[in-house]
Amino acid sequence: MKLVNFLLLLLCSSVFAQEASLSLKSTQDVYSIKPSAFHYNDFSGAISTKQQFIDQPQLLSPFNEEQKKPHSQQYDRWLKVTLINESQTTQWYLSFGFARLPKLAVYWQNTPDEAPIYQLTEHSAFDDRAVQDPQTYIPISIAAGEIKTLFVKYQTFANAPANIRIHSPAHYMKTSQTSLVTNAALAGVIAAILLIVVVNLWFNMNLTNVFYAIWTFLFFIIVVDMAGFTYQYIWPSHGAFAGLFSIGLMAVVPIFHLLFVRGFLQLEYHNVFLDKLYIGSTLLYCLLLPIALYLETVYYNLITSTLIIPLFAYTCWWSLKQSAPGIRIFALSLFNHILFLNVLTIMGASYGNAFDVFEIASYIKIGYLVEVCLFTIAMAIQHKSVQKQLVFQLQNQVNSLNQTVAFEKLTSEQQKHDIKKHEAQLFTDLSHELRTPLTVMKIQVESLQHNIVDNVHDSYVKLMDKIDELNQFINSLMLVTSSGDMHKLLKLQNVTLKPFINEVHQECQHLVDMRRQSLNLNSQITELQCIQFDPDALKKVILEVVKNALRFGGKDVEVQLSFLQDADGVIIRIEDSGTPLTYEAHQQLFQPLYRQEASRSAMLGGKGMGLAMCKKIIEAHRGKISSHNSLLGGLCIELKLPKSLATAA
Repeated sequence: MKLVNFLLLLLCSSVFAQEASLSLKSTQDVYSIKPSAFHYNDFSGAISTKQQFIDQPQLLSPFNEEQKKPHSQQYDRWLKVTLINESQTTQWYLSFGFARLPKLAVYWQNTPDEAPIYQLTEHSAFDDRAVQDPQTYIPISIAAGEIKTLFVKYQTFANAPANIRIHSPAHYMKTSQTSLVTNAALAGVIAAILLIVVVNLWFNMNLTNVFYAIWTFLFFIIVVDMAGFTYQYIWPSHGAFAGLFSIGLMAVVPIFHLLFVRGFLQLEYHNVFLDKLYIGSTLLYCLLLPIALYLETVYYNLITSTLIIPLFAYTCWWSLKQSAPGIRIFALSLFNHILFLNVLTIMGASYGNAFDVFEIASYIKIGYLVEVCLFTIAMAIQHKSVQKQLVFQLQNQVNSLNQTVAFEKLTSEQQKHDIKKHEAQLFTDLSHELRTPLTVMKIQVESLQHNIVDNVHDSYVKLMDKIDELNQFINSLMLVTSSGDMHKLLKLQNVTLKPFINEVHQECQHLVDMRRQSLNLNSQITELQCIQFDPDALKKVILEVVKNALRFGGKDVEVQLSFLQDADGVIIRIEDSGTPLTYEAHQQLFQPLYRQEASRSAMLGGKGMGLAMCKKIIEAHRGKISSHNSLLGGLCIELKLPKSLATAA
C-alpha cells in the first residue's frame, strides 16, 4: 500500500514538474487558458490551500472523462498555468464567462504567504469585486518579460464548464462593453415580447396565455440574472441569496414551460396519454423545487431535463402531424428547445465539458430568445385563425340576427294587420249582435206607439226580455274582455269529485234529446278524491260545452264526457261526433263573438260568448282550456285544473 501511494505521489510530482505555459504577446489580445493549463477536480473537498495543492496533488483527479459525469454536489476545480509575458502590457484580466461564481481564489506560486491575491465566496458582496463589472473579471499583474505560475481554485453554477480566458486591457474594455450592450439589448427584446404577451393576455384571458406570460417573464428574469444585473443592482450585498435565486429560477422555469406546451397543444382533448406524461413531469418538477432550494443544487432538475428529452422529441414529432394553425412553427420552437436548452445547455452543464465551444450562458440566451420568438409567432397565427373563425361566426350571427329582425318585423306587421282585422270583425259582430235585439225592440215600440198590437202586456214582456238579453250580453262581453282578476269572484271550496261528477252528468242528461242524441260518461278518477274549485262556475263551463256539442253536433250526435287525472291535476274532456273544425277555427274558437258559421249559429241561437266565458273561468282557476278534433269525428274541448289547487281528502 505504501508502495502504491509512493508511485501515485511520484506520478503526480512528475506531472507537476511539467510546465503548462502560456505566452502573452503584443500581437494577441485574448487567450483561452484551457489548452495551456493543467486542470484538476476536487470532488471530495480535500484541498483548501495553494500549498496543499502543490504538496498533495494525488488527492485531486486530473481532468478526464470523470468530469463529464454529473455530480449531485458542487465541487472545486483547480488549474495551474505558467504565464510568460512577452509583451509590454503589465495588466491583464482573467474572465470565466459567468456573472457570478460561488467560489473563487486566485494565487501566484511564488508569493511568500498562502493568502490569495483575489478571493470570492458565496457570501461576497458585489462591491468586493476588484472590477465593478456585471461579469466576473479578475485583474492580474505581470511585468514585461516575467514568468509567473498562476493557480486558480473555483466553482461554477451547477458545475457548468467555464470559459476561462485572459484579456488585454483594450480587449477587456471591448468585451465588457459588448457584453453589457448585448445583454441590455437582449433584455429589451425580451421585455418587448413580454409586453406583447401581457397585452395578448389582457384581451385573451385563458390559462394557456397565463402560463406563457409567466414563462416569458421568468425568461426575462433569467436573462437579467445571467447578465449580472440582478446581482449588481437589486441585491448587491446578498451573494448567498443571489445563488438561491438563480437555483430557484432554474427550477421553476420548466414547470411553466410544460404547462404552456400542454395547454397550447390541448393535450387533454387530443392526446390523453401524452397529457398524462406532461402532468407527471410537471408534478416531478414541482417536487424537485424544494429539494433544489434545500440542497442548493439543480443537479436533480438537470438530470430530469435530460431524461425528458424523449418526451419533447415525441411531442415535436406528434405536433408536426397535426393540422392546427401555427402548430408547425410551435413544433420548430420545441425542437429549438431540445437542441439549445436540453442538449447543449443542460447536458453540457450536467456532463461537464461535453459541449464547450461557447459559454453555457450563451446557449441559454440564444435558445430562449429563439424559442420565445417562435412561440409568439405560433400563438399569433393561432389567435389570427381563432379571430377569423370568430369573425365568421359573428358574421353568421349578424346575418341570422338580421333575418330574425326582418322576420319579427314582418310578423309584427302581420300581427298588427290581424289585430286590425280582428277589431273590425269584432266591431261588425258586435254591431250585428246589438242590431238584432234593438230592431226587435224598435218594432215592438212602434207597434205600441201606433196601437196596433193585440196584447199590450205581451209586448211589454217581450221588450223586457230583450232588454234583459242585452244586459246579459253586455255583462258577458265586459267580463270576458276585462283584464281584471276574475279569480277573486270565484267561490272556491273543497268539492268531493264523485258526487260532483254524478250531479253534472245528471244535469247534462236533461239537455239530451234521447230520441236522436246520446251522452256517455267516462270517469277514471281513482286516487284524487277531493279538489278545490268553484262548483257552480265549473258546472256552468261543462254545461255550456255540452250544450254547444248537442246544438252544433248534428241530428244524431254522440257526446262523451270524460273525467281523468294525471300528475298535474284533473282533466275534463267533452267530445262529440259532429263535424271537425279547421285549424283557423281552433285558433279563434275561444275569442269573444266568434262563430264559425254565423248564419247557422244565429238560427240555432247564441252570440259566440259561451266558450269565451268558459276560457275566462278556467283561467281564473289557474287552469287551461284547449280544443282539437276528436277521435269521435267532431270537436274535443279539454279542460285542465292544476293539482296546485288540490287538497287532501
